[in-house]
Amino acid sequence: MDRNEPLKRLFNASQRVLFLLAGSLAYWLAGGEILTSGTDDPGPVALAVAMTAAALVAAVVNAGLLSVVLQRSNAGSLRVISLELVRQVIPSYASYGIAAYLLVILWAPADLGLASAVLFLPAILVIQWGLHTHATEWSTRHALLTPFVEALDLRHPGAAEEARLVTGAASAVATGMGMGSAEVDEIATAARLRDVGLLALDGSPPAIVRRDHPEAAAQVVGSVTFLREPLDLIAAHHERVDGLGHPHGLRGADIPLGARVLAVADIWGHHVAEGGSPADAVAHCERMVGESLDEHCVAALRRALERDQLPRRGVV
Repeated sequence: MDRNEPLKRLFNASQRVLFLLAGSLAYWLAGGEILTSGTDDPGPVALAVAMTAAALVAAVVNAGLLSVVLQRSNAGSLRVISLELVRQVIPSYASYGIAAYLLVILWAPADLGLASAVLFLPAILVIQWGLHTHATEWSTRHALLTPFVEALDLRHPGAAEEARLVTGAASAVATGMGMGSAEVDEIATAARLRDVGLLALDGSPPAIVRRDHPEAAAQVVGSVTFLREPLDLIAAHHERVDGLGHPHGLRGADIPLGARVLAVADIWGHHVAEGGSPADAVAHCERMVGESLDEHCVAALRRALERDQLPRRGVV
C-alpha cells in the first residue's frame, strides 16, 4: 500500500510462508506422507491426489491474499478479482505441480535423493524463466503505451485522466461480461490509446472533435505489432448499434464486442472527466441504449457501478 517498499517485501515473504503452510496442511489432510529416500512407494495415484490438493490450496491462498490487496487498492469487487486471479495462477501452479510430482517420485520411491534435484533444477528454472519472461513482456508492453498517453495529455490537458477513467470502466465492463484476461487486456489497451490518433491530426476543425481520429491512431502506433487487435477496436468504437455510426456504418452484433464495450466506456469516462458523477454517467449511457450503445454492455456498466468497480475521478 502507498508504494511502501519494506511493507511490500514483508507481504511477499509472509505470503510465501502462508501458502506453503496451507499447502502442507492440505497435503497432510489428503493422506500425504513425509517421504524419505528408500521409503515404501505410497503409490503414484495417492501421491498425485495429495500433491494436487496441496497445489490447489496453495494457489487459492495465494490468489486470495493478492485479491485483498487489489481490492483495497482499487475498490473493485473482491469476488470478481479473486476469480480472475485464480484463473491466472492455476496454469503456473499446474506447471510447478507436475515438476514437483516427478521430482518427488525420483527423490524417494526411485531412491535418487539429491541427484533428482540436480536433474530437475534446470527444468524448474526454465519454468520460472518462462513465467518471468511473460510477466516482463506484459509490463514492457504497457510501459510502451505511457509516452503516447503523456504526449496526448500535453496537447490536450486532461486526456491522461480521461484515458485512465475509460480504461478502468472498459476493464470492469469486459470482466463483468465474462471475457477472458487476454480479451480484457486488449480492450484496456484500446481504451488507453483510443484518442492517440489526435497526435496525427491538425488544422480545422479542432482535432479534439475530428471524426477520423480513430483511423489516424494507426498512423501513430500502427507499426507496433502487438497493438493490431486493439487498433481494430479503436477503429470501430465510433460505430453505433443503430447503424448510423462511422467509419463503416456497422449495426448491432456486426460491431466487434470489444468495440461496443469501448464505446460505452468512452462515453462514461468522458462524462465523468467533464465533472459528472459516475451514477449520472451510467444513466446517460442508459439513455443511449439502442441508438449508440449496446444494451448488454450498458447493463454490465450498471452492475460495475453497483459493485463499486468503476474508477473515480481524481483517485488513482
